[in-house]
Amino acid sequence: MTTDRTDRRSERMVSLLITLSIAAAFVSAAMIGVLYYASYASRSARQTFAEEMPVSGAAVVRGNRLTLDMAMTDVVQGISDSELTELNLYGFPQGDSPYFIYVEKGAHTLSVFGKDSYGLYTNRIATWYTGTGKSDMLTPVGIFAVGEKEEWHQWPSGAYSPYATTYSKVRNHYGGLFIHGPIYYSQNFYSVSGGSVLYIGTNCSSGCLRTETEAAYFVYQMCPEGTQVKIVDGSPLGFVPYRNVYVSNQQTVPSIEKFQLVSVTPDAIAFAEDSHSMTVGEVYCPEILTTPSYARCLEGTWTSNHPDIIRVSGNVIRAVGTGSAMVTLTADHGRLSASMRIQVKAGKVDTAAPPPDVTGENADLSSEDILENYQPISFDLLRLKVNGTVYSLDEPVQPLLRELGSRDYHLETYQSCAYVGEDKAYSYTFLSGGKVGKCTISTVPMVAGEDNICEISVRGVINASLETTRGIRLGDSRADVEAAYGRYYTEVLVVNGDSDSYIKMTYWAGTPNKSGQPSLYFYLEPDSGEVIGMGIYSGRNFL
Repeated sequence: MTTDRTDRRSERMVSLLITLSIAAAFVSAAMIGVLYYASYASRSARQTFAEEMPVSGAAVVRGNRLTLDMAMTDVVQGISDSELTELNLYGFPQGDSPYFIYVEKGAHTLSVFGKDSYGLYTNRIATWYTGTGKSDMLTPVGIFAVGEKEEWHQWPSGAYSPYATTYSKVRNHYGGLFIHGPIYYSQNFYSVSGGSVLYIGTNCSSGCLRTETEAAYFVYQMCPEGTQVKIVDGSPLGFVPYRNVYVSNQQTVPSIEKFQLVSVTPDAIAFAEDSHSMTVGEVYCPEILTTPSYARCLEGTWTSNHPDIIRVSGNVIRAVGTGSAMVTLTADHGRLSASMRIQVKAGKVDTAAPPPDVTGENADLSSEDILENYQPISFDLLRLKVNGTVYSLDEPVQPLLRELGSRDYHLETYQSCAYVGEDKAYSYTFLSGGKVGKCTISTVPMVAGEDNICEISVRGVINASLETTRGIRLGDSRADVEAAYGRYYTEVLVVNGDSDSYIKMTYWAGTPNKSGQPSLYFYLEPDSGEVIGMGIYSGRNFL
C-alpha cells in the first residue's frame, strides 16, 4: 500500500516537472522574441538618428544624445542630459574630432576648442584674428566641416596662401571657401604680402577666413577632415585674440608647440617639487605636472594647512610666517590631488636701521622759498603725551593700548611689507559733545613677537588728555603750532564730502612731501585754524 502511494507521488512530480519545463520554454521563446524586436528597433533608431546628425565618424547613441566612443564613456553614461547641457558651457555640438573651430564675424576672430573629460568642446586652445568676406553674405553663417587641405594653395592671380583648408565647397573660381594664411608672392615665407597681413581682422576676403599662418597651420595640422566649423554673426561669446597681428610673425614657419594641442582631463597631477623653501614675504607659483603631459589641469582648489605660515590665492603662494606648511591642490571634484611641503624662514631685519628711504614725488610747498630753504625737525620731536605719559615711535604698543582701553579697539591686520609678520591697525572711536573722535594706532612687527608703534593718529576728542612734547593740544591755533615748531611745514586741504574737510599741516623729519618720510602732523579746522587732531608717523610700514 505504501509503495502504491509512493509511485503515485512520483508520477505527479514527473508530470509537474514536464509542465514547468514546457512553460519555461514558452517564456524563453517569448523573451527571445522581445529582445530581438528591441534589438531591431534599437538598430533602426540608431541608424535613423545617426543619418540625421550633421557629423561624421563612428559614434555611440545613448538615448537622444550622440556620445563619443571614448575612454570616458562610462563617465558620460552617468550624467543626465540636463547635467550634460549645463556642462556644455558654449553649447557647441559634439563631434569625433579632437577640436572644434568657432568663428565670430563681428569680432573677426577664429577660436579653436579642445575636449574636456565629458567629450564637450569647452577648453579654448587659442583665439586669433581672421579676415572675413568683403560683404556680409560672402562668408556664410552656420556649421560646416573641414575638408580637403593644401600646404600651398595657388590663387588665379598666381599668388599663394599657406595651409589652406576648405570649410565649404561652394562653386567659385577659387575652388571653395578656405581657412588659410596671408597672401605670399611665392612658396616662401619671406615673400609675404604685408598688405594682406594688415587686413587680417577686417572684411577683406571673397568669403574665405584669412588668418595668421600660425592659426592656419594649426587647423591644417591638427584638425582632421570632418572637424566642425561654426560661423556666427556678431560676437556673442566675445573671445579676445591672445596677440595682435604682425607681419614679422608671418615670415617664418609657424610653430604650435606652445598651445595645448590635446585638451583632456589628466589622469594624475603632481607638483614639480616635493618641497620648496621660502622667506617671509616671498611669492611663489609652483609648476604643476600632469599625466599625460599634454593634458590640461582643470581649475582646482588650493589650501594651506597653516594659513599663518602660507597663504594661497589661486596658484599664488605667499609666505607670511616662519615654519612649515603643506599646500594641497585638488581638482576634478576631488578626484585629483597633489601636495607639497613649504619651509618658510624669516628674513634678516636690522631693527636699528632708520625707516626705509623710499622713492616718491615732491609736491610744491607753500612757496618756493620754503621748499628751497626747508629745515626738517628732529626725529626726537615725533612723540605724543597721552595722560601725561610720553609714547614714542618704534616702541611696543601694549602700554598705549592699556592706557586707551585694551579691549575697546577694532583690529585690522595686513601682511607686513618690510618685516616678518603682520602690520596692525588698532582703531578707537569716542563720542563727546555729539561729535565723534577717533584714534588709530598702526604697528609693525620689528621684533619677533612684538608690535611696535609706527603711527599714532588722533582726530577729535578722545578719552585721554593729549598733547605734543612742546605742549600743543587740541583747541590750539595755527599760530600756536608755528610758535612751537616753526614755519617750515607743508599743508594740504583734505575733503571727505561736503561736511567733512580739514587741513593737514605736516612737519617733516626727512625730505618734505616724500612718501614714507617720518613726520609730525596736525589737523586744522579750515576756517578757524583750530587744532582738531594730531599724529606722528615713522614710515616703517612703507615699502
